[in-house]
Amino acid sequence: MYVLFIVLNEADYLMDVLEEIKKLGIRGATVIESMGARTMEKAFYDLPVIGGFMRTLDGNTQMNHTIFSVIEREEQVIRVMDHIEKLLGGDMKKPNTGIMFVLPVTHIRGGELERHLESRENKKLLSKEFKSEYY
Repeated sequence: MYVLFIVLNEADYLMDVLEEIKKLGIRGATVIESMGARTMEKAFYDLPVIGGFMRTLDGNTQMNHTIFSVIEREEQVIRVMDHIEKLLGGDMKKPNTGIMFVLPVTHIRGGELERHLESRENKKLLSKEFKSEYY
């Protein structure tokens, strides 16, 4: 299993990306608002209230959306990434498009994917249990 992260810089594409993920058979995704920041050189940016205000004024921050989804198979991940990149203009290397990356998932508890996997395994067990050489 894998977790696909999509940091989407253009909020206008959010619903399109989520619809595409669903259309490709991915069972769920989580969206969080996130903020990217370039390296800041001014020392007072480290001050909690003043720094946050100055970063906003300075334009060194960018609001975006981070979408993540646990996906069962690598070929599904590649297919989703290909479709999303095409949806976003075909080249994720363009500035202000976003970034996608994948990490392996070694354990999972809860969520739609775990329920799906468990249901599939139960069906396999039942089919083995009821198999008979007579029918």
